[in-house]
Amino acid sequence: MRFIVLLLISLLTSCATAPNKVAHVTPYKLNHVYIEPTTNRTAEESLDVIFTRVANEVFYSDPRFKVDRVPQPAVTVVVKPEVRSISTFAVGFDRYDRVTEYRMEITTNVKLIRYGFNRPLATFTVSRYDFYSTKGTASEIEQRRKECIERIAYEIFREVAEKIFVEGAEIESANETGGQ
Repeated sequence: MRFIVLLLISLLTSCATAPNKVAHVTPYKLNHVYIEPTTNRTAEESLDVIFTRVANEVFYSDPRFKVDRVPQPAVTVVVKPEVRSISTFAVGFDRYDRVTEYRMEITTNVKLIRYGFNRPLATFTVSRYDFYSTKGTASEIEQRRKECIERIAYEIFREVAEKIFVEGAEIESANETGGQ
């Protein structure tokens, strides 16, 4: 009898002290994604190539999503990124008023569309900025500029992935009720 009482007490107290494991589960409706190539609406060459490569890297490396190579009707959410603007401003100067640092800002529109449907589930705009130095040769400066574009693209697509993951159920429920 004493053994059964001790067993019950240990079971009851051990349940209260068991470590809590929180499962990170993507809402089932928005975990299949298909990444469309980025549309470049700026005069900057190769911006679409850089953004498409970064988008693929971000979504393929994120375990919360299943990236479909071929979209599945009514299951896959198509991510349609579009680079709207890129601007560069001089922010650092030396004592001779020569530019030593630039601030670059890129704005991107992203549409989420359920494959097989025309109406977007959600549309949002993401803007990010970063800095790059102008010290060194022309090729070094151009390399830093491309690296800055790539860093900004990573920040943008990490935020897009986070929005899809966190707000996925809300986006889907708003779409089902007719609101956006």
